Order: sequence, then structure tokens, then C-alpha cells
Amino acid sequence: MRRLVLVLIALVAVAGTGMLAWWRSHNVGPAQRGARLAAERGCLSCHGPGGRLADPDGTRGIGSAPSFEHDDVAEYARTEAELREEPDAGPAPLLQMPAWRGRLAPAEVDHLVAYVKAVSDFDPLPEAAAAGRDVAARLGCFSCHGPQGRFDTPNPGSLKGYVPAWSGADFEELARDDAEIREWIKDGGPKRLRDNPVAAFFLRRQAIRMPAYADRASEDEVRQVTAYIRWLRGASPSPPR
Repeated sequence: MRRLVLVLIALVAVAGTGMLAWWRSHNVGPAQRGARLAAERGCLSCHGPGGRLADPDGTRGIGSAPSFEHDDVAEYARTEAELREEPDAGPAPLLQMPAWRGRLAPAEVDHLVAYVKAVSDFDPLPEAAAAGRDVAARLGCFSCHGPQGRFDTPNPGSLKGYVPAWSGADFEELARDDAEIREWIKDGGPKRLRDNPVAAFFLRRQAIRMPAYADRASEDEVRQVTAYIRWLRGASPSPPR
């Protein structure tokens, strides 16, 4: 009987660990999923670490696969549909892009496209959103939230184990409205979470903490970054006032 109890406890512990891992990862954004997939499928062997090729001049002696940076991507694809196309038939260079049809599920293609678009800044932005992206870059936001704010950077000690992407499914749990986005930027977190004992515990415990910009970010800059986040999440950005 005692052995059975121990086995049940072990099974519950394993199941609990698995559920925690799933809960922590299931809201990771598509760009982050694409980054992991690119590493797993060998994309970065040719396109370089992070999709940023280390030798753009082809000094490896076998030609040069393009990086995922903006200028390189623009030479090969002008639309998202072209990002998804198979390589053209015809004379092949020594280093040829393989065709992945039948090897990647449609969702995996979506994730890889999201990753390339994030790294290359591929999407055209409306003026209001572009201004906010530029402010976010100047304030260093993308150092933690990843290129264009679309990545989930590992963050030991945090509730989910990462700094959430602005485009991620769990962003709304952390910033319910524009007012809370402002609190994150100005105060390092909204009062709702700072006053919650569980949330406050993880905010203090995490290795990477959101800095409080206070007077380092003007109200205009806060509105511009908020407009960019709204665009990134599929909402029409309001023009800065």
C-alpha cells in the first residue's frame, strides 16, 4: 500500500511538472516558436546565428546564404507570399535553399515566416506605429522583448520563465489596457500586479526586471510606444497627440 502511495505521488509530481511546462510555454508567440524551429531544423547552419549571417561576403568559400536582415530578405522576397514560396527551378548555386514542402506543417511555416518577418522588420508600418517602434528601439525595449518586440526572452525566476513578447497571447494578462501599458513603462509594472502578493513575488524574484522609465520617457513617447504595441497586436494605432 505504501509503495502504491509513493507511485501515485510520483505520477502526480510528473504530471504537475508537465502541466507547468505546458502552461509556461503554450502562449509563447509565433516568432519565438519560429526561432526555435529554425534552430531545430538547421536553418541557422546556413543563415547564421539568429538568422544574421556572420560572413555576408561568402568568405566560407561555398557561396553565401542570405541573412534574415532587412536588406537581404528584400532581395529575395517582396511579399509574405514570396517568403513562403519554394526555391525557383533552374541552375542551382552550390549552397541551395532546400524545399521544405511535406516536411513542415502549415503552422510551422507560419511560425518561421513570423520569425523572419520579425528579424527583418519586413512589415510596412503606418506612420503612428513606425514612430512608436523607433522610440522603443531608442529606449532599448527590444533588448529584452526581442526584435520588433515579438520575442519571448528567457527570464529565470519569472512566472512563465520568459519576458513576454508584445505580440504574445499572454500580453493582455499583464497589460489589460493602455493605462497599464503606461504603468509598465513609467513605473516598471501596473499597480494591479504590484499589489497582488503572488504577482509581486514573481516580479521581485525574476532575474530581468522591467525598468521604471519615469521621467526618462515623455508622455508623447509613451503614447507612441503604446500605438506601436496596439498595431503589433492587430489594433489600429491612434495617431500621437
